[in-house]
Amino acid sequence: MSAPASDKNVSRRAFGVPHPFNWGYSFIFAALGTVFVMALAKVVFDAGILEFSTTSTIGCGLITVLLTTIALMFPAVFIPGRNGRDISGRYTGGGTLLMSFLSGLAIFLVRASFRNIFTYLWLRLGNSVVFPALFSYASDNSKATVALQLLTDSFVPALGISLFFYGLLWLGIRNDDQNLAYFVIPFLLCLYSLNFPDLPATLVTGVWLCRVRKDSGNVWGPFLCLAGSRLFGFLLKGVVEEVDLTTLRTYSDMPTTFFFSALPAVIVAVIIFAFFRKILGDFHNSYNADVYGEEGSKYSVGDDTRRVDRFRAGFNIPFFMGVIIFIGLWVLMFKGIRL
Repeated sequence: MSAPASDKNVSRRAFGVPHPFNWGYSFIFAALGTVFVMALAKVVFDAGILEFSTTSTIGCGLITVLLTTIALMFPAVFIPGRNGRDISGRYTGGGTLLMSFLSGLAIFLVRASFRNIFTYLWLRLGNSVVFPALFSYASDNSKATVALQLLTDSFVPALGISLFFYGLLWLGIRNDDQNLAYFVIPFLLCLYSLNFPDLPATLVTGVWLCRVRKDSGNVWGPFLCLAGSRLFGFLLKGVVEEVDLTTLRTYSDMPTTFFFSALPAVIVAVIIFAFFRKILGDFHNSYNADVYGEEGSKYSVGDDTRRVDRFRAGFNIPFFMGVIIFIGLWVLMFKGIRL
């Protein structure tokens, strides 16, 4: 017996590709993809089908690549195809891309210093270490291991995050609503990260990448920024480092040397952010002036709905379902349960 026509219409309105496209629709696909990959990894690794663990470089790398592909890349590629939309943005010149890449230095400094400070304060309050849903421990620093870590821990996730959060979700936010993206996208990025020790740094990273996406005009700005942050981490190894969570039981286990570099790193990061904010803004204004003249950018979709209505359309059933799923995953992570 077929479902009533009214039920079909309700389902189509709730879960069909919305017209016009909005920012909230796609998040359910990231949530379902995350659950699927983690459940699949649990079955495969618990059954002993693979000889390595989920915390090994190879095991964590496989899960990360699969998670990024299914939860982020697939929706970012196939959903815009239904509307014939382009999520990559405009090419605004090599200068913006180079500046985006170099700004990754500030992202690394923020991540390293914030992780060290936040972890210490969390343990100082009497709490235990909360490991990310995905993490790896490499016993050696061979060239092959470093190359694999760069690929699976940096380049692949950076591509997926850029395509999904700063391509697909950004596509659903109109030009005159983009200031609101500074609140929405970092929040969703933090939910997806499932990484408690890096939560403050992820929030800052999400906000900065919104700025990079807006000024660069394409998804490759955020991608190069994220990729650059990892590369700078290798270059600054021994100068500014992230604490190894596997070595901690209480706050007293954290060497004081981590704090000697944390505060200066934050100050340097703020200066770098201010510098690249100015430089990227100048590139952005120059490009718009060359293309659109003195009136500025007219690269806007535009419709006859009010601004608040366009933004509010993203708070829909798929969005809230995705948020609920990720909240459930966070609860399991805090309980030490891995799917």
